[in-house]
Amino acid sequence: MRTRTVLAVAAVAMACAGCGATPQPSKPQAPLITWNAAHRLVEWTVVAGDGGENGGMNFDGYANGEMTLVVPVGWRVEIHFQNASFTPHSAMVVPESVRNRSSFDASLMAFPGAETPNPSEGSSKGAAANVAFTVSRAGDYALVCAVPGHALAGMWDKLVVSSQAKQPSLLVNRSP
Repeated sequence: MRTRTVLAVAAVAMACAGCGATPQPSKPQAPLITWNAAHRLVEWTVVAGDGGENGGMNFDGYANGEMTLVVPVGWRVEIHFQNASFTPHSAMVVPESVRNRSSFDASLMAFPGAETPNPSEGSSKGAAANVAFTVSRAGDYALVCAVPGHALAGMWDKLVVSSQAKQPSLLVNRSP
């Protein structure tokens, strides 16, 4: 299983003023998030079924809310989604209070445009999609796989939209 080390990006010194990225792990790979403060834009790489964590029901190897992306209110989020699993997967941002559902429809979407194509059917292995939306109100949200039963199986992570945050951060809370 590919392991990613992710730290709070707030602690990382950046060479580019107003730009940021998660720290690079010891093994070269793309960062999970990058951002541009001048454009109020955060880009989030989301790989569904990334390794065997949680039986393959994960995003970037994390499941059951182990990963949290914090974004300042009013910023634009671009999710670069791809499915690494033979099982169809999708991504949809919903209020955290409804993440424990067996199925999702467009009425539950937290922000306009915050879903991959055909979220309840999912995408096949190797499929990729870019999703863009603006986080217009503070609150606690969840990135879920909207394929029936997948979120209940733990395929979800947190998205916190904060009126206090000055820049995005990515936090991991994995139990030993």
